[in-house]
Amino acid sequence: MNTAFEKLEYIFRKGKNLSQKDLVSLFDAAGIPQESCWHAVYKIIFDTKINLNSNLYGEITKSQLKPIMKKALKNAQKAIFTEEALLSLIKDYNTISFSVYNSQLTDILNELDNLTNEFQSMSAIRQQKVEDLETEAILAIKSNLSIEDKIKLIKYKFKETINMFQQDILKLDQMNNTDHLTTLYNRRFFDEQLKTEVTQALKEKTWLNLLMIDIDDFKLFNDTYGHVVGDQALKTIAKNIQLVCHDESRKTRIAFFPTRYGGEEFAVILPAISENKVFKIAELILTKTSNYSFIIRNKKGKIKYKDLNLTVSIGIAALNHMDDKKRGIKALIKNADAAMYDAKKAGKNCIKEIDL
Repeated sequence: MNTAFEKLEYIFRKGKNLSQKDLVSLFDAAGIPQESCWHAVYKIIFDTKINLNSNLYGEITKSQLKPIMKKALKNAQKAIFTEEALLSLIKDYNTISFSVYNSQLTDILNELDNLTNEFQSMSAIRQQKVEDLETEAILAIKSNLSIEDKIKLIKYKFKETINMFQQDILKLDQMNNTDHLTTLYNRRFFDEQLKTEVTQALKEKTWLNLLMIDIDDFKLFNDTYGHVVGDQALKTIAKNIQLVCHDESRKTRIAFFPTRYGGEEFAVILPAISENKVFKIAELILTKTSNYSFIIRNKKGKIKYKDLNLTVSIGIAALNHMDDKKRGIKALIKNADAAMYDAKKAGKNCIKEIDL
């Protein structure tokens, strides 16, 4: 029994991978009942082979699951395997799931609403432009201009209208790739751009690095000061990340891609620069964030709180050129994420790297 509990603790502390068969055997040895629901719940909580960040919009992180993992271990250590204990775990897991997916759904709906409103606005404007084009074409035909000049004028008006439609398409495409809250690139863009950069880096044997950035204790900040203030904090930190990337991109003349990865987590794709330069950019983001002081005012504009600071934990990972494209993308995200969690464990407000 003690050996089984030690193994359970080892899973939690070290993140050891086990097959489903081995995991079920371990639960059996710990005296956990045979009901499949128990195995399913514990597998969700402990099986580190499940990639919790593999979906399009990032989903439940290991740090969010940590309280449930501790609770499940405590149950196992005390041999508490009642139906009530199981339902409590399921309830906790569902609460986290709902919170994560509800937040993501809200973000998606907001993005869709912004795109729809912009498209409707553009459509109304361009409909008037098409009507004007028809009128202008008729006026040109009825004018005293020569045939050649009439054709030139009509061609010019058509070209002007087509250019406007092309600008609309570019604007909508940009909105489709932009996070509505922070104005950084969104997760959709990140996934596509990372594929492009990995393909190019593998082909040309060039550097490719990824930063994963997570705001420390953001849930506490959000719960303490409210979601409106929390959104302002997200926008401010995103702006600081964007400024650092813009400044360094201008110096190196290389495009960097700061992204809102999901929730309070950000990612930055850094192609074609050295490890030292990558670390410098991470340090700039870390310093700029921790040095920024937030001021919170009431509805009348009076200061309620001042000198509030937030910090970030940053993970760095580099592309392994021994990998193929699919493995390279997966490993890059996984390693950067793992390095970021190492930074959390090291006390937060710091940078950690994964060595290949």
